[in-house]
Amino acid sequence: MKPEVPNPLSPRASRSEVLSQLRAVAATAAALARGPSSERVIGALESTTEPTAVLNQHRQVVFANQAFQDLVGVQVLEELCGGRPGEVLGCLNADRGCGDSPACRFCGAAQAIIETQLSGKPLQRECYIAAADGERTVGHDFIVRTTPFTIDGMTFTLIAFLDVSGQKRRLALERIFFHDILNTASSFKIHLQLMKKEGSRQDTGRLVARLESIADTLVEEIQGQKVLLSAENGTLSVRRDLIESHSLITQLAAQVEGQQVAQGKEVRVAPFSESFSFVSDASLVKRILENMLKNALEASPEGATVLLRFRRGDGGLRKGGEAAASASAVFEVHNPTCMEEHVQRQVFRRYFSTKG
Repeated sequence: MKPEVPNPLSPRASRSEVLSQLRAVAATAAALARGPSSERVIGALESTTEPTAVLNQHRQVVFANQAFQDLVGVQVLEELCGGRPGEVLGCLNADRGCGDSPACRFCGAAQAIIETQLSGKPLQRECYIAAADGERTVGHDFIVRTTPFTIDGMTFTLIAFLDVSGQKRRLALERIFFHDILNTASSFKIHLQLMKKEGSRQDTGRLVARLESIADTLVEEIQGQKVLLSAENGTLSVRRDLIESHSLITQLAAQVEGQQVAQGKEVRVAPFSESFSFVSDASLVKRILENMLKNALEASPEGATVLLRFRRGDGGLRKGGEAAASASAVFEVHNPTCMEEHVQRQVFRRYFSTKG
């Protein structure tokens, strides 16, 4: 079982203590760089291109190489000193202190630091950090390596961040593509087998119509992959389509019901759902809802019912309390099971998946 992350409100080293540690580490790094022991880890800090920092026993930064300073956008090393990794990296979960959020219990960087401090052994973990960049949220995927060492009787932890965002992005896109294509192809195969069993019965016409629908889905999956690549590359052009809510949901339910993921389960549209029109990119809306529906079906036991509901949302208020002219469109997918806590805490983490 992985250790709990300590309470971030526990005592930290004072500013003067941190600066004293900075001088000790910097002096040792300079001495090692000049001497025969330059291959040692602290002497190699400035020669590595990996963002690397030195942490004290309270997990505070006391030294960092130029690559780490460039990563966090700081020019003066002293500005970093005393902060913890999540704080200096701008992690959204560190707004009240690195380690304070429930999500920090599942942070690879926090786990690696604590385990290294407890065991005295080097460790490696994956870490995802979502940081604010103006009005945008920027995700960073890192391989974090932690190494313990001592200077003048003081224990420190060296932490290095290897950015693997590009590799993660490529693997995630490949996984999504093959997962969706295989699901659709499996559905196609099931209906072909049903046609062979039906022979010349009148029901064959219905199966042919279903096969045509699945073929359309296959084309949409390939087109959807192109859209996803455009979004990742920042070249996505969003369309403005007029969408009718009831038509969208019934079409989606019929499309997913024939797929392997829905075998032995029921997909129902909730009664009294509102029928209305709204403007959005139809392909993106459909893809999002389809993924929500598939996730619900995959998480549900055989015999379960997954419910689709749609309604108008509150459009909010203008200045002076006047009602806004347009309301939002709200789509809901309900299934009878619940996500475990470690999944709940990471569900919006980029590329996080429970499917391997």
